[in-house]
Amino acid sequence: MTTINTIISKTSRITANPARVAETIQRIPGSFRDPSGFVFTCEGRVFRAVDRECLDIVAGLENEGVLQKLADNGLIVRTTIVGDSGTVSDPEMLGRLEAAAPGYAGFLEHERIGTITYPYEWTPSMLADAGKLTVALQLRLLDLGLSLKDATAYNVQFVGNKPVFIDIASIERPKRLDVWIALGQFQRMFVTPLILCTQKGRSLRSYFLAHLDGCDVRETRQAFGRFELLRPGLWLDVSLPYWLSRRESQSDNLLTTGRRDSGSGAQVLNLRRLSGKLERLAGRYNPESHWTDYTDACSYSDLGDSVKIAAITQFLRKHTPRTVLDVGCNTGVYSRLASEHGCDVIAVDGDVACVDRLYRDVRDGGRIAGGSRHSVLPMCVDLANPSPGIGFRNLERPGFLGRIQADCVFALALIHHLYIRGGVPLGGICDLFSDLTKSLLVLEFVGADDPMYQRLIRYREDAFEPLTLDCCRDAFLGRFELLETVAIPESSRMLLFLRKR
Repeated sequence: MTTINTIISKTSRITANPARVAETIQRIPGSFRDPSGFVFTCEGRVFRAVDRECLDIVAGLENEGVLQKLADNGLIVRTTIVGDSGTVSDPEMLGRLEAAAPGYAGFLEHERIGTITYPYEWTPSMLADAGKLTVALQLRLLDLGLSLKDATAYNVQFVGNKPVFIDIASIERPKRLDVWIALGQFQRMFVTPLILCTQKGRSLRSYFLAHLDGCDVRETRQAFGRFELLRPGLWLDVSLPYWLSRRESQSDNLLTTGRRDSGSGAQVLNLRRLSGKLERLAGRYNPESHWTDYTDACSYSDLGDSVKIAAITQFLRKHTPRTVLDVGCNTGVYSRLASEHGCDVIAVDGDVACVDRLYRDVRDGGRIAGGSRHSVLPMCVDLANPSPGIGFRNLERPGFLGRIQADCVFALALIHHLYIRGGVPLGGICDLFSDLTKSLLVLEFVGADDPMYQRLIRYREDAFEPLTLDCCRDAFLGRFELLETVAIPESSRMLLFLRKR
């Protein structure tokens, strides 16, 4: 499973001591817009260089015990100040960081996030939970006389199936507590995409890939007719902001008056309203699709299903991969099986409804028979067209293939989908799986006589050469060695267990 280290720009290095061979720090491209500092790695650890204002705020939170409480409550990534007693095992680290990145007031160290995901790879329920987390943190900060100056969805990451806020430098002492300067951004990044998703069928992928900072209210308005804008559910979050945007804004005057308004009551009420709205919008999303019932509709018999589960279980016990990437996971039966055997799992599928159902299940503590609580990170990605690198120089948000790799890849009943629906030749499929796995691959072959294969090929028989087990072996054995094959009883399906050469 790829760590944050893999998304670092290799062209952005700062030498700690030019006079001799010294440590280098590597900037994380997504933090370059932050005026208060930047995020980087050094010796495999994640740090943030910060200015005096940010350092003082974090130090105050730490001294009051609030910083640790926020982390313990799952609101923020666990963070310490470099150089404080007991926070750094190497007493020379602060000096090395100061030499490597001079001019900053101090440095924070963040707990490492295992796998980086982005909003265009989330489901509606994931986006809603990320927004609710942001609101909960803002409400907690208001009690302390603080606020978030940024409310972008990119400030949230998922650790397993739990969202966590990562941009500690976004915390500021605002001039007024009754006005949230980041409200407009919050609307663009959380409320608007969920409204468009649930009411207009827009995908989060198309929304976020086209709008790095979310969709402007005027563009959002164009999705709705004149009479639709009168709906109660659109009034406060689309209609009113649109009509106000047509008038000259007075917000700059409000925020620069210089007086500190002690009342945050109006903001608190609106934040609670927004949290409830996100909950309702996610609840209205009906995670049903052509493939959510695939497990029940596919051609396995009870015997075949039990043999498949037993074979994969035995493989996991024998090879003990630390990380598993389940591509084409559907509703996550085998993702959860891998997690039950101690694996960190990324569950990927291109069907939003399937992934959303899986996310809700693992979030709410779903279990499989005899199992324990899951630890699965769902992602919505079309492997035939995975997430590209976007943002400044296409480095700000790196592509899926540059971030994700695991010890073992599950590709169960997926080849025929990529081959037929994606139009990807077997050699290309083999290259893709080779890129995604560090070592192991569990491949399920589905032949041309399988009912689900026939379901895909209907009306397209002449467009593709039928898949055979021999041609599948030939395509993969150039880059993988075959460890074992297991026939699935009462079907023509076959499990191939392979290791990367």
